[in-house]
Amino acid sequence: MREINYSDYFWQDDKVRLRELREEDWEDHYYNRFDTPARRLLECAVELPPTNAEA
Repeated sequence: MREINYSDYFWQDDKVRLRELREEDWEDHYYNRFDTPARRLLECAVELPPTNAEA
């Protein structure tokens, strides 16, 4: 795999670079789904409760 040039990458700045979800991120993703006020502001909808399989 060749090296990625991040110089024009939109999703970064001097301190932060967003990355894709990884398999080991599932637990944090699962627990973040319980923050209903934040989810409503982001999605403008009420979501169903999260499941382990979905995470």
